[in-house]
Amino acid sequence: MNLELDWLKFGYKWMFNREYRLHLTGFRPEVICLIESTEPQKHYLLVQPQRDRTIWMPPQEGIHLGETLHGAAMRCLQTELGLTESQVQFRRSLWVGKRLFPHYRRDERDLVYSMHGWIDKTRMIGKAYFAALIIADSQAIIQPNSAEIYHYQWVKASQFLWLIQTNSPEKRKILYQALITLNR
Repeated sequence: MNLELDWLKFGYKWMFNREYRLHLTGFRPEVICLIESTEPQKHYLLVQPQRDRTIWMPPQEGIHLGETLHGAAMRCLQTELGLTESQVQFRRSLWVGKRLFPHYRRDERDLVYSMHGWIDKTRMIGKAYFAALIIADSQAIIQPNSAEIYHYQWVKASQFLWLIQTNSPEKRKILYQALITLNR
């Protein structure tokens, strides 16, 4: 009886929970936090990650198995920027896309359960992206986590599109898709 119930739960999650399905197939789900200012002329918050100071991107965080997109986005803002839920407005989230890693970047980290690990030595073969539109006052006090963030900056949409060019072509496509789709 318990085994049958476990298989029913698995089937339900597989069919109706995209994050769970992606996790099991070797893609680490991540939420991209597109933070928009409350000013009349929109500005977006971009960060330079400590691990690679040559790129600019919106803050992002992995989504834990069983965690909601809202929860992952709020954890990202708290951990990376020191922003609390009372300082921001979570507007909406959506699926953006996924990308495969080249073989040299595939590894074991961040995926505890992955069926891909049964086939290959690596459990994580890529990342799957969701985007969340978050509204914040550009005057909010941001306290970047120095272990995660090297620098941050509020930029106009045109600057956003120019600065994300520092990312790989696949990642640029994902970030561009997030900006366009969330601002419809």
